[in-house]
Amino acid sequence: MKNDGIKDRAMGAIVGTLIGDALGLGCHWYYDLEQLKRDYGSWISGYVTSKPDRSDLFGKIAKFRYEAGLRAGDVSQTGQVTTLLLDSVAESGTYDEGDFSRRLDALLDTLDGSAFSGRYTDWAMRDVWKQRKSGMVWKDVGSDADTSEAAMRSTVLAAHFFKDPEELARRVYRNIQLTHRSLYIAGQSLSFALTVAAFISGTPLPEIKKTMAKLAEKKEIRAKVPSFDCLTQVGNGAVATSIPVKIDPCFMVCSIYGLSCTLGFMLPAAYYFIHRYPDNFEMAVLCAVNGGGNNMARAALTGALSGALVGLKGIPQRFIAGLKDNERLLQLADKVASGG
Repeated sequence: MKNDGIKDRAMGAIVGTLIGDALGLGCHWYYDLEQLKRDYGSWISGYVTSKPDRSDLFGKIAKFRYEAGLRAGDVSQTGQVTTLLLDSVAESGTYDEGDFSRRLDALLDTLDGSAFSGRYTDWAMRDVWKQRKSGMVWKDVGSDADTSEAAMRSTVLAAHFFKDPEELARRVYRNIQLTHRSLYIAGQSLSFALTVAAFISGTPLPEIKKTMAKLAEKKEIRAKVPSFDCLTQVGNGAVATSIPVKIDPCFMVCSIYGLSCTLGFMLPAAYYFIHRYPDNFEMAVLCAVNGGGNNMARAALTGALSGALVGLKGIPQRFIAGLKDNERLLQLADKVASGG
């Protein structure tokens, strides 16, 4: 029964990531929260399709995604890359960098190196595209982007290697560096993966800061994480329940931490939401979505954390059913979680 619970949490982390990504895709990059309400109502409660007639700064991206055929329940390009990693680990039975990078090369071959290719190509992937097309080998590529794509896909490896934090650190760190070379972003992304793994292993939320502090004693981990505070940052989210006055509506915490794409803005909000709603995947993730800005990344990170806490069984069935290719993704998640 205990092992069943662990597997359920591992699958919850993987599927929760993709659900969060898909929930944010249609209403992505609204920095005017009043415009977000005008377009989608006072509370976004499920998957939506991009508005092709948006007049704000990011309307061109919304129109591009709509014309590319993306609809409610689809994942972003970052979700595609996460799924490539999921496919690779499921088929290989472990993390094989050569196999994953070959799959990533195949995706890069479908892009033209511009932002408006694929399902919208982010800064980090555009840098990697240029480097690979110039002949640079995978061990040398990587972007200075300060974004969250590497952290998001690290959930797959967290679900597979959660039993051994040091082995997880080795595998995840190298995978992160394929796209993100900043020591700060790599350390933040690794800390996130280790946090997800701790929840999968059964660490209760009130004990997570103590658990992460113990990981700081491991040489393999401290060599890759820039600071002790980086590892224990998840504990700071306890402010959601420890201060006498709660932030309401809850999604306004996104504006406090920052709406743009840097991982340093996304993670504090995700940590806040799991402390605010420790047993409620729906509220945690939908607050991340309704907060605007880069809600797609924020919701994916929140979905991974919350999914690891509540398990697959704690994710509303309508979110699973509405996710495109959900049956295949569940099968892949099952294989990856079974090998952890």
